[in-house]
Amino acid sequence: MDIVSAKPDESEKQGVIHHLIDIKSPDEGLYSAGNFANDAAKIIEKSSHPILIQGGSWFYIKSLLDEKSLIEYGENKPLRDKLLKYSNKKLWDILNEKDPLRAAKIHENNRDKVIRSLELIEAINGKLSDYKRAQNKNYNAKWYMREFEREELYNRINTRVDLMLKEGLYEEWLKNKKKYGRCEVLYNTIGYREFFDLEDKIYKDFETAVEKIKQHTRNFAKRQLTWFRQNKETLDIRPAAEFK
Repeated sequence: MDIVSAKPDESEKQGVIHHLIDIKSPDEGLYSAGNFANDAAKIIEKSSHPILIQGGSWFYIKSLLDEKSLIEYGENKPLRDKLLKYSNKKLWDILNEKDPLRAAKIHENNRDKVIRSLELIEAINGKLSDYKRAQNKNYNAKWYMREFEREELYNRINTRVDLMLKEGLYEEWLKNKKKYGRCEVLYNTIGYREFFDLEDKIYKDFETAVEKIKQHTRNFAKRQLTWFRQNKETLDIRPAAEFK
């Protein structure tokens, strides 16, 4: 999934040690925020140098650096396979019945989070809202983000998608679909899901699927920015000329 994940190539990695790249295959199941937090913590604790944690997934980073640790239970594949057959509304209704306080914090369309909540409720045999999480180690982290005006950000996203297509995004999807099938990891990835939907004739043509990739990426970026801005410790970094 090199292109769709914007994985740094060998030239970009020169001089900098990178961790947690190419550690799992799409057919091995989901790589959860809890998996990331555990794996990243081991690397940080072994390192004698400062570590940069970089990425777009606020929840994964927060899971590592939050005051409280996540519940450490893996994927329940039989339950997940059953839940994946339900609509978003049906899934949320099940969660609301089992844990109303948890359901109130999750939007009905946040399918992945609803399913994961139901997995964890099954694992702990109780309500997530009542669960007491253990303390995380304090890494004394500093948070930074690069702010862009919305129009510039969206233009950069659109340009990035065009570049990914030029580099072979569609061909990469075809290759991985042939190798791994329509697995959950591939289907849930922005930049692949739209080609699956095109195959299912949800979109009328290739150009519409590409526009949907851009739209879904912009929506994702907007949500991530909202979450990062909620962290009052996050410092805005940009060239000095941009500050007014």
